[in-house]
Amino acid sequence: MAGIRKDIAKLGGPWSDTMLWYARAVGELRTRQLRDRTSWLYLAAIHGINPQGWIDQNIISPTTPAPNADEQRLMFNQCQHAGWFFLPWHRGYLHAFEAILADWIVSQGGPTTWALPYWNYLNGSDPASRDYPQEFLDSTIPGDNTPNPLANAFRGPAVKVGPQAWINVDISLDAQTTQTVYTSIPGTLGYGGPISGFDQQGNAYGAVESDPHNFVHVMVGGNVPPSPTGWMYDPDFAGLDPIFWVHHCNIDRLWAAWMTGGGNSQETSRPWLNGPFPRQFAMPDAQQNISIFTPEDTLPGAALAPVYDNLIDGTGITPTVGIAMATTPTGRGTSTLVGANDEVLQVTASPVTARVKLAAAPAAALAAAAPAAAERLYLNVEGVRGNSPSGVLSVRVVAPGIPDAEVNETLVFFGLGKASSTDGSHAGNGLSSTVEITDKVAAMQARAGAAIQELEVSLVQPEGTSSEITVDRISIYRLRVR
Repeated sequence: MAGIRKDIAKLGGPWSDTMLWYARAVGELRTRQLRDRTSWLYLAAIHGINPQGWIDQNIISPTTPAPNADEQRLMFNQCQHAGWFFLPWHRGYLHAFEAILADWIVSQGGPTTWALPYWNYLNGSDPASRDYPQEFLDSTIPGDNTPNPLANAFRGPAVKVGPQAWINVDISLDAQTTQTVYTSIPGTLGYGGPISGFDQQGNAYGAVESDPHNFVHVMVGGNVPPSPTGWMYDPDFAGLDPIFWVHHCNIDRLWAAWMTGGGNSQETSRPWLNGPFPRQFAMPDAQQNISIFTPEDTLPGAALAPVYDNLIDGTGITPTVGIAMATTPTGRGTSTLVGANDEVLQVTASPVTARVKLAAAPAAALAAAAPAAAERLYLNVEGVRGNSPSGVLSVRVVAPGIPDAEVNETLVFFGLGKASSTDGSHAGNGLSSTVEITDKVAAMQARAGAAIQELEVSLVQPEGTSSEITVDRISIYRLRVR
């Protein structure tokens, strides 16, 4: 019987029964060999694996028995990022992981309704919500004082998510509180991302993947050069950290809540429901069988849809349609490129600036739009490449000569290294991130009293960064909503 996923902070812990069983099950899976489809290593490799990197960190040895090459091609390095399959793939991944743990827990006399808990780090009513749950910090399990498998991970120095010296911004519920559609059209921002194929690292993030997903990954992983980054900073290592699973359980809950919000538009086209093709999503079960699933299997009421104890606390959503999906409006609008710079930027820890001339007068059009929501502007940072597993860019946008009106954003590029590598299927195309700048540009327009003809965009990496990031283009797109 499937259990109900619950907030770690409300389980009566630290070290509630649910978390004790989670730790014990993780410990058991760690004893199994990589070639075992229910092992900790195999399940982590489904998300991503860098064999040489795993050897270098003594996670495996050069002689560790592994699945055959055909099975590795089918099962490993599947994680979907920066595309519209990000949310359904991770939901199927969580379901498989949870079922394998639950099967072992029941075999040991544990609860038949055990379910993976979630880390509700955006719960505004809990001042400790951003702190790592204590179960991931204690060196031993209370009672028997055995080593704690949940703390057996390589992380950065922080013990909470939120502003840090090298990334001085907080996580947010912005993706949840802006009514939007699931699928992005070119140059704009959708909740779930743009149309994509089977891409371990696609081209552009959706809103919820950008923040909080990417932010939590890099904040937990840490980036304190010259020390190596933690596992959560790199998609080829992230699944090895037990905190990964409770983080993604919360991301999945955010999606579940978003689908109940009035005004939101879940993707239901056949290419999404049946995708991807020809390579499909494959997961193991507790009996070591492999099965195929599609995004349609992850929607409310389908086989892989989870049940959560609460879709309100820390989600930014007040459900208006129960637990069903929000109605899908027809049409999204049309997007138009209204400006772009003309040179590749090389970004280090020193700011670099690009001027973006606007081919139209989008701010003036915004001021005249009725309703205002019918005309939106988006800043795109495109073709971002770098050698680091992930990257962080601070972005500042001003209109020359207009004081006291600017855009300040921080963008996190989780999986930057893989998206930049020419060895993989992504062919080194890099990543893109999109930010809505409608209101800030409208404020600039109001101060200027005339159409804005140019924007100045400055980019910088965190202080102390030694790895260069290149940016192919800065662009501005205008969306006319139907």
